[in-house]
Amino acid sequence: MSDAKVHAVERLVEFEAAVRTFADKAKGAMGANQMEIRRAFDFLEAQLAMWKSEIRKAEDDVLQAKNELARRRMMKYLDRPPDTTEQEKQLRRAQAKLAYAEEKRDNTKRWLRLLPDAVEEYDGQARPFNDMLEYDVAKMAWFLEQKIASLDAYKNMGGTP
Repeated sequence: MSDAKVHAVERLVEFEAAVRTFADKAKGAMGANQMEIRRAFDFLEAQLAMWKSEIRKAEDDVLQAKNELARRRMMKYLDRPPDTTEQEKQLRRAQAKLAYAEEKRDNTKRWLRLLPDAVEEYDGQARPFNDMLEYDVAKMAWFLEQKIASLDAYKNMGGTP
């Protein structure tokens, strides 16, 4: 009979449980990452639709402001040109709003073009981790389970006091 002393099999049991907990939480986190990636795509697509709508509204506002300015310029008061200051301000505001919406639309389109490349890069780095979670951690947990069973069998044979 061997002189080996087995005192802390419980620690291996705790470690095995911790390994399994880690794997479960890590798989959950990886799944949450995939959901967030999908949400990012959905969000950007919704933003693009919203900015396109805002551009249409802004274009209507610019057209309306131009028409109002043209109408105002046609009016004459005692052979003096009319005051068009307010209409010019409205036109500049409408044009600024249109430029802002177009800038946001362009940025959103750029992000939609760049996001797939970023996701592909992420997937390239995440895939080995996922594989490790699926296969290596499962093998490790199985290995620990076997060693715990062996140590329990050894203890039960009377190998330790």
